[in-house]
Amino acid sequence: MKEARLRMGIRQTDLAELAGISLRAVRHLEGGNAEGVSLRDFMLALFTVGISDRVFQALLDDPALDLNSLEINTTKRVKLPRSNAEDF
Repeated sequence: MKEARLRMGIRQTDLAELAGISLRAVRHLEGGNAEGVSLRDFMLALFTVGISDRVFQALLDDPALDLNSLEINTTKRVKLPRSNAEDF
């Protein structure tokens, strides 16, 4: 992410402002410590620096990701009866 940001010629504060995320989030992501950074902020940063496609392609190319093993939820939705205030 840092490399893409530097190619754009912007500072960390500029990226934070453009993406609508905190400077702390940018610093954590670039430092490799995404703990405490939301998926939303991560995605916004990727989109802002224009590397989201490369990241997703790398995930798809990863042999550890087996898309066929993902289960499809085929169960039907169930409508539960409405609860009343006196039930609690």
